[in-house]
Amino acid sequence: MYPKIIVEHFMNPKNVGIINNASAVGSSNTAGGGKAVFYLLIESGFLKDCKYQVDGCPYAIASASILSESIKGKSISELTNIDVDYFSHFFELPKEKLNCIKLVVDAFNDALRKFKGI
Repeated sequence: MYPKIIVEHFMNPKNVGIINNASAVGSSNTAGGGKAVFYLLIESGFLKDCKYQVDGCPYAIASASILSESIKGKSISELTNIDVDYFSHFFELPKEKLNCIKLVVDAFNDALRKFKGI
């Protein structure tokens, strides 16, 4: 049984898509074939927009949706510590789904690193 927030964001994901003039684009893949791409639009040090594309399980899709909704408008310095544990504020982290959530976190952090030039 999936948590209610996972079902809601899987059935009606928010912010799916591409930002053509993105400040940074990051991606990640899993050994099982999952893929995530994050597009960040950053202006004056703040995340103005965030979109993503995810090919993965319900936890991966819902995690991307939750992340995209929860980070818009935040400063880049507020976003530097996003990890899998970030999602524990929204739902219990099942051990068997940590790789699905990590897929999303890795794609987001890859975009953030590229923006920072790291």
